[in-house]
Order: sequence, then structure tokens, then C-alpha cells
Amino acid sequence: MKPEQIEAMHLLGKKGADFGELWDTYFESAFFIHGHVCGGMPLGFRAGLAALNALGSERELNMAKLVFVETGTGHAAGCFADGTQMATGCTFGKGLIQRTEYGKWAMTLVDKDSHKAVRVSVRPEVMQSSFNSPFVKMRKEGTKPTEVPLEISKGLVKNLLQKSDDELFVISDIFNYDLPKAPKPTFELVTCHQCGEVVAANKARVKNGELICFPCSGY
Repeated sequence: MKPEQIEAMHLLGKKGADFGELWDTYFESAFFIHGHVCGGMPLGFRAGLAALNALGSERELNMAKLVFVETGTGHAAGCFADGTQMATGCTFGKGLIQRTEYGKWAMTLVDKDSHKAVRVSVRPEVMQSSFNSPFVKMRKEGTKPTEVPLEISKGLVKNLLQKSDDELFVISDIFNYDLPKAPKPTFELVTCHQCGEVVAANKARVKNGELICFPCSGY
């Protein structure tokens, strides 16, 4: 990563302090995890934060929330999902974020215990403006995100940070979201009889009376 990219992420991350305690740390981390400066990731970050505020909830540290993010693959500004993940704490590793592939810049945050949920979608005029920006024009022409001049990408971020939630998003009323009952997680390991690697017990398969992992099973 170029020194100027690192410096830009560090300085932009500091602006997260306006959201409250520790949010500068989360915001800066979001840039580094994402890997480049753009408008999509901060937009998703703001959406996730707006959803938390709407539910009167804090960033998830355990397993109590779930996010459905409506972006997908094969389109611009899917970066939105990285921002949503980092802001809400509903991470891929914890199995708390699912991408619906709708190709929309929206997300729904669900509290698993109360079943209360809120949907936050980016206003159409905000997306249209973003897609008409010099940043997206250069990306459309094949320029890599890290090769877009920082004056352009930083300008996008600063503009988003100056706008209110109402200017950026449509935030739904709180509604009930019925989730299917999730299976209880396992803390047990078994060893695959074929390759010798350990596998979570609830992901093992039985073949010819022996426990094996999914890749070795041939299923």
C-alpha cells in the first residue's frame, strides 16, 4: 500500500470520532480492511450506523444480530457491504451477514432476540450522483480503485460525511422479522478418516461408517 493511501485512510478514519467513542477506530479499520478509499464503503458504514441508531442498539460484539445486505457481485459500489459489516459488527466470520444479491444499496439489521428489524436504503439521488462522479467514471474506464487520484476519492468520502442520515438514506419504521431457528453451534472436533484434518463435528459426513470431511466425501 502506498504511503499516501495509508495517510489518507488514517486522516479520514479520524473523522469517525464525530459518530462517538471508538468510532474513529472502527472507521479507520474499515478503510484498511477494505483496501482503498472510495465512496461505497463509507456509505455502507453510515448505513450500518444509522441502522444501529434506529434500533437503539450497539455494535455487535457477540452473536445477537444479523444483517442482510442487498448488494451483490458483478456491479460497482459493492464496497457498501464492507462498510456495513464493519459498522454493525455483523461479520462474515461470525456468520452474521448475508448478501442477498439484489444489486441494491440497502441493508436490514435484525435483532435475533427481539426480532425487531430496520431497513436502511440509500436514496436514489445519492446513488445517481455517486455513479455520475469522476471516481466511478474512471472505474468504468478500467482504472483500479487505488489508482484513482486521492483528491477525487477523498472528496467523495468527505462529501458523504457532511450529509445527514436523512439526506443519505430512507430508514424504515421498526418492524418484526421472523428468523428461522438456527441450529446450535458445535464446540466439538472430529478427525477426517481420509485426509487426517480436523473438522467441526456438525460439518462432518459419514461414508462407509467413517467420519470424513465434506471435500473427501465426494458428495
